[in-house]
Amino acid sequence: MSPNLIVLDGASGAGKTTLAKALQEQFLPENWLYFSIDTLVYSLPPSVFEHCNQENDWRSLDPNTLIKGAFSCVNALLEAGNKVIFDAVISTPQGALQMDLAFENHERLYVGLHCELTELERRTFDRGDRTIDEARHGFSTSPFHLKYDLELDSTSTPATELSTIIAATLQERVSRHKQRMDT
Repeated sequence: MSPNLIVLDGASGAGKTTLAKALQEQFLPENWLYFSIDTLVYSLPPSVFEHCNQENDWRSLDPNTLIKGAFSCVNALLEAGNKVIFDAVISTPQGALQMDLAFENHERLYVGLHCELTELERRTFDRGDRTIDEARHGFSTSPFHLKYDLELDSTSTPATELSTIIAATLQERVSRHKQRMDT
């Protein structure tokens, strides 16, 4: 069976969104949808989002409902027959377990995306929509908690090159599955 879900796990600023977009182009003409917890976060009232983001203070939100909502959205997309690239920051063993359970009925490819701290800080500063503290927190907590099929470093490797590696890994998995089915 071919994976229909690619999970990109890494700190904010590691390049997950850029990599997801490169993967979407890499996989054409097959369409893969992109989804992120940010998809839900950006749907918050602007004043709430701006306060949380600028102050790096998310205490007014229940992170469990957001992540469960994101998992439910991705599952709904998968159940409808879509292929999904899911951009996530899994910062605890409990979060990893929740993700495994949420997607247990789907073939998935877990990709841990690493980036050196100085580069994360530079990217975060250049973006201007996150705090350096958020980048540092993500660096110390993600990606460490999933059983990764592939771990990559985006510090100096372009997203197009990383997407080629992921696509080759996915194709290799499909070929191995096909060989097992043929024997």
